[in-house]
Amino acid sequence: MNRPWIAAIIVATIFIVFRIITATQPDLANFSPITALLFCGAAFWKSNKWMLPTALVVWIISSPIVNILQGYPFHSATLVTLLAFLLVAIIGFKFAGKSFGKLIFGTILGATAFYFVTNTASFITDPVYAKTLDGYLQCMWTGSPAPTHGTPTWTFFRNSLAANALGTSLFLLTMSIPSIKKATQFQLIKQIA
Repeated sequence: MNRPWIAAIIVATIFIVFRIITATQPDLANFSPITALLFCGAAFWKSNKWMLPTALVVWIISSPIVNILQGYPFHSATLVTLLAFLLVAIIGFKFAGKSFGKLIFGTILGATAFYFVTNTASFITDPVYAKTLDGYLQCMWTGSPAPTHGTPTWTFFRNSLAANALGTSLFLLTMSIPSIKKATQFQLIKQIA
């Protein structure tokens, strides 16, 4: 593909719109494969250098909108989120060249790491949680007791796992189609065979 940035713009637009639409539905809270895009961007860095920056652009553009729609502060722990994304990218780099099944496991591992890093930071910094084991479990399972935050955190985790496993699966399957593989020069057969 002579202009890989065109594909990056299309992918970014789809992900941003998808992320905003799912943010307005409580049952779909955090059903966003953004960490899958980040994970795949790192895992396939040698094949396509556009995916990793595309994932960051999607997050930079969509996060303020999603935070406003969900009633969170504009910044919503940006530094912690970036550190969690860095961890997901490191996991992605470690899974480069692995089989289809291992890549799905890797994206689930990345989504789990992201969840634990961001929720642990929330537990540490949010005064609403008692700084006890019970407070930590509340943060990880039910979330804030504030009436404005009615969606339990386990729902965010479940949706994240599902979206990222689905996102990575669809990415791998799509990139295995011969015409797309040739057009994008991903050469997934060598990487996931």
